Amino acid sequence: MRGGGPAKAGIPAPPGAFVDAGGVRLHYVRAGEGPALVYVHGAKGSAYDFSLSVGPRLAETYTTVAIDRPGSGYSSRPAAGNNGPEAQAAVLRAAAARLGLERPLLVGHSLGAAVALAWALDAPAGVSAVVTLGAYALPLGGPPPWAVKLMRSPALLRAFGALGRSRLGRPAVRGAAERAFSPTPVPPAYLDVAPQLALQPAALASDGADYAAVEAGLVSLRSRYPRLQVPLVVVVGEQDRMVSPEVSERLHALVLHSELVGVPGAGHLPQFSAPDVVVAAVHRAAGLACL
Repeated sequence: MRGGGPAKAGIPAPPGAFVDAGGVRLHYVRAGEGPALVYVHGAKGSAYDFSLSVGPRLAETYTTVAIDRPGSGYSSRPAAGNNGPEAQAAVLRAAAARLGLERPLLVGHSLGAAVALAWALDAPAGVSAVVTLGAYALPLGGPPPWAVKLMRSPALLRAFGALGRSRLGRPAVRGAAERAFSPTPVPPAYLDVAPQLALQPAALASDGADYAAVEAGLVSLRSRYPRLQVPLVVVVGEQDRMVSPEVSERLHALVLHSELVGVPGAGHLPQFSAPDVVVAAVHRAAGLACL
């Protein structure tokens, strides 16, 4: 697998390596030894969401691989076609095979939870278990009109990204991050890296282009969730302001053999605000899968 590529303007060089899978060049960060674990980040996220939170602890027990989803972080997006949860899952599944990961335990955050669930539904024999964090696993409806206009205009996206990366836009970026982390503070290391990646024009354009495909894919997945065959542990911050905790509760109700772990005092990123709970949930899923 190829090493890290050049840095994009304003952000550090990629911390991991690259693998070509499903026609997409994917960036990943690998660490540790043991049973395979793949982390799938959410919208506007990256492998940093794992490496700056519970990644080092889980690497003490597992071979951890945090992959930037197609079109996010340092990864490219498909040249054409649907980039909904099932399509993204197929690309990540191909990457895992190329990396020699056998029956990985999947940890999916926010939108990454839907991708992880699609992976497990499409290839249950190739997955040991799934852990979801703040799952965006059910359709939430369309974005507001101003967001639709923004997502359809490359010029507006470039301007929006430039503003966010500028000194003038930093308070707004910090405010958005504080909403995601609320009620706990945002780690300074996260603010140093993650927003810069998310505000790159290509990443913003990818988010906009994928929104309709994601919502349509979630409608399809909703009817499939009751047929999930692998162990599922659903972790949700009870003060999540980004995705209502009700979504995780409904997912738990749809998958009868699943376990629900509510985290008081945590928001949308329990991997940062409640790392002990998330690590325990992963070990619990591994135990249910007899890893």
